[in-house]
Parts: sequence; C-alpha cells; structure tokens
Amino acid sequence: MTGSSAPPTLSADETRAAEALLAEAWGEHTGVREATVIWNRRQVVRLELGADRSVVLKRLPDKPDSHAVRSFGVELAALEYLNGMPVPVAPRLLGADAGAGIMLMEDLGPGASLAGSLLGTERERAQADLIAYAQALGLMHAWSMGRAGELADLRARHAPGAAAGPAWMGAAGRGGAAFTGAAATLGLATGGVEREIAELDAMMAGPGHLGLVHSDPCPDNTRMLDGRCRIFDFETSGWGPVVLDAAYLQAPFPSCWCFANLPAEVAAPAVQAYRAVVAAAGIDLGPDWDAATAAALGGWIVARGRVITEVLAEDDRWGTTTMRARLLAWLRNFIDVAERASVLPRLRAIADGLHEQLTLRWPETVVRDYPAFARPGSAPVRVPHWWSPEI
Repeated sequence: MTGSSAPPTLSADETRAAEALLAEAWGEHTGVREATVIWNRRQVVRLELGADRSVVLKRLPDKPDSHAVRSFGVELAALEYLNGMPVPVAPRLLGADAGAGIMLMEDLGPGASLAGSLLGTERERAQADLIAYAQALGLMHAWSMGRAGELADLRARHAPGAAAGPAWMGAAGRGGAAFTGAAATLGLATGGVEREIAELDAMMAGPGHLGLVHSDPCPDNTRMLDGRCRIFDFETSGWGPVVLDAAYLQAPFPSCWCFANLPAEVAAPAVQAYRAVVAAAGIDLGPDWDAATAAALGGWIVARGRVITEVLAEDDRWGTTTMRARLLAWLRNFIDVAERASVLPRLRAIADGLHEQLTLRWPETVVRDYPAFARPGSAPVRVPHWWSPEI
C-alpha cells in the first residue's frame, strides 16, 4: 500500500498571497518559514517568519458557505475599522486578499488569557485581568461611539448583505415563543410578558449606548499583555447596543464554554472600571444604563427558550459545567439586576418562578465557582482536560 501524506498547512497559492500582503504592509519581502494551526482550528494559522517575527493568518474554509463568507467579511471590516484606534484593543490588521480568502493580523502570541486566569488559582491576577478586560471593552466602545459611518462603509465593502447589528440583536424575539412555552409547561402565568420581550432591544439601545459590539467577548477570546487586555474573533460583531458586551460580566459570559459563578462582589470592580473608562472619554451612560443591562440579561434567557425545554428532560455538559447550572445563574443574576433597576416586572416574575421551580427540580445542580474565586468549602468547576491556558 502507498501511504498518503497530510496536506500542507498552507497551499502554495496561500503562501504567495500571504507573502505579497506582508511585502505590501512592511515594504520588504518576507518569506513564510513555517505555518502552524492554532487550537486545532484549521482556519487560524500562525506564520513563523524568522527573526522572532510571526503573524496570524485567518482564512475561509475550503468550501465556504454564505455564512462563512459573511463572517469573514464582518471580521475583516471590524479589524480594519479598529486599526484606527490609537491604542489597540484588537489585533492590528496587516492586510487581506479577498480573492485568496485570507487576512493577516498581528500575532498576539501564545500567552495568558482571561480564561486562563479564571481557571487558575491566583485570585489577585484573575481580578486584575477582569478589570483589564472590562477596560478594553470600554475603550473600544467609547472610541467607536460616533463613528458609525466608518464601520458601515467598511461592512458594505467587505460584508455586503450582512446584517448591520451584532449576532445577539433580535435573539430574544426569535426565542420568545419557546420561552413562554417552557414557562407555561412549568405552570407559570405568562400573560403580558410578550410586550416586555418585544421591548428588550429598544431598552438596550438607549441614547448614547450604540457602538461596535464584539458580541462574543468570551474569556478565551482575549490575550493579556503587560497588564492590558486585547480581544480577538470579531466574526459576530456589529453596530448596536454596547451593553451586549458590557453585561457579559454580570450574566456572566452567556456564549462561553468557560462558565462559572461570578459573584456580584467580584464582578463589581470590573463593572466600575468599564464605566470609568467610558466616562473618561466624556460619555455619560445615563440613568437608563441599569435598565439596559437588565434587558440584556433578560434577553439572553429568553433567547434560550428552546434550551430550557430541552434541559428539563436531560442536562447537557458544555465546557466547564452544564446548561442547568448556567440557567440557574443567569436567572438569579437577571432577577437581581432587574429588581435594582425596577424594570421588566412580568419577565422578572416569570424568571423568579423559573428559578424556584428549576431549583426544586434540580436539587443536585450546583453553580460552581471559578477556581480563582473559589470560596472556602465551595466546589470549583472542572477544568476540561483539553484546555491549555497558553497557546
């Protein structure tokens, strides 16, 4: 039998296109010496260039569908847009070749992420990294506010036909019927909640609350460098209510595998740091910000109406914990924030009933702590065997 060798990480055409982009960006020929897939994601490759230089290449799949093409264009537009920030929050975009289906960006290098800090054992480091993460989001949001036209032009060029808003926009409306159905299954009255669900997007998009939204700012989509946080993976980003990013600290992390309990007293310094950065840029979030936060937290729960029905029958493990644990935490945190803001009384009442009913149904379900913030006698989440904190 004749053995077959694995295909090269980069094709000859991709290598030529990458080297041409580097020559255009740096004004000199730079050859690709080695290409290594990052995180087993074939679409993301680290290019070693010699002399301790490297860049990251991101490419379309071999047979991209329309969704992949749009996501690629959305990220390309966001990175080109963010190149305008004087102090970078995202990786700097070096160039792109739409015909070859590749883009090149600054390599942030193997190293620490917020996920690694939270799943580690150093409380002070994790707290500092949470604050740096919040500051990075605040810097990005504050810089983008008032620059909607620049992003719109870039999206029209790189991602024609893509929805202008981030991926989370409209999610509550799409999940509303399943959510009320799940609540009714548990014997909860749902009358009047449809009106509140229909208002969630408008509540989030208050005056002065619109900017570039990452829409998936998970702890593993970060790199911690010299006390600052850089954020990557902008495939689901868009123009919309910035609270959809900021409220990740208070949900917490509604789209992330690395989930655990994040007590209010732990999240509070980061929430305050976010507001301080935005205020320092001369932006007043105003009295509606707490209501907008409650709307974001509530919207993420409503969006998962189908999931609530599914986990009534069988739980599903995802990353560090299960969906049941996530739902209990998200419900509790939404109730707390909505009560403080005195908003969404019908949705809050249903969430309160859901939390009570599900806690009774799932007595064995525990919302576990991040190892870095584990309390005496508490049980930290299980760190997946495949997780490597520095890649």
